[in-house]
Amino acid sequence: MAMQLTELLRFSTEDANDLVEGQMETTLRKVKEHTKCTDWRKVNSAVLTKLTKAQLVECLNEAVIAVGLGQESLEDAVADYGGLLENQVRLQARVINRDEELLKCKNEQLEAIQSTVKSELKSYSEVTKKGLEERAITAQQVKMAVKTAVKEDDRSRNVMMFGVPETAAEDLESKAAEVFEQLEEKPKVVECHRVGVQKEGASRPVKVTLSSSDTVGRILSKSRQLRTTDRFSHVFISKDLTIEERNARKKLVLELKQKRENEPGLYHFIRNGALFSRLHAGS
Repeated sequence: MAMQLTELLRFSTEDANDLVEGQMETTLRKVKEHTKCTDWRKVNSAVLTKLTKAQLVECLNEAVIAVGLGQESLEDAVADYGGLLENQVRLQARVINRDEELLKCKNEQLEAIQSTVKSELKSYSEVTKKGLEERAITAQQVKMAVKTAVKEDDRSRNVMMFGVPETAAEDLESKAAEVFEQLEEKPKVVECHRVGVQKEGASRPVKVTLSSSDTVGRILSKSRQLRTTDRFSHVFISKDLTIEERNARKKLVLELKQKRENEPGLYHFIRNGALFSRLHAGS
């Protein structure tokens, strides 16, 4: 773009020079014609004083025209140069905006991993606050932090099914598919297996890995519909919780039981990781 600007200014300047030179040649031809001089270098004040007023006016008029043409050409060149420069500035602004958008998108995608890495390195900041000597972060620690972040991403594609009857030589994928069909979903199942220690008379939870976290979100939002079905009213679907999240959930459930015992006149429930209470419907 800078080369285009330079070339435009050069060509416009050359055009202006050509116009001025052409008009000046016409002016010199008029001077030679009126003074009878074949060489313009011999034209001096003494020769020009011999010209009539009309002849001088004609020569001066030709010279003014030459200068005017040159001035107009230069003004046009400057205007063209300014317009092209303005377009260049707008184009550069678009490029900058696009780069900023790409960086923003990339930052959002890396946010989860960055958060996990910061959590894994928290111990180092605590050591620094205590005034101890700074220690280098080992490659193994960084590797573990990234591994944890990857596990978090994988967990977002899992759902946990509770209350699915456990039988010998069972086809878990078919059982899971039947539950999903009740929710009008037919997701692609990547992996399906039971977790935990098998106990007599109890069915272990089923962990189902799907192809995307978006599908998991849709299934979780519809999971309450199972309560109204005949076959799967006893089946409960939740997201795949970490150990910390499971412990927090157990604590909330205990608090919920205590609330129901101590305040039976209210309706108590858990939503979005918090305990709520309200009056019963119709109260």
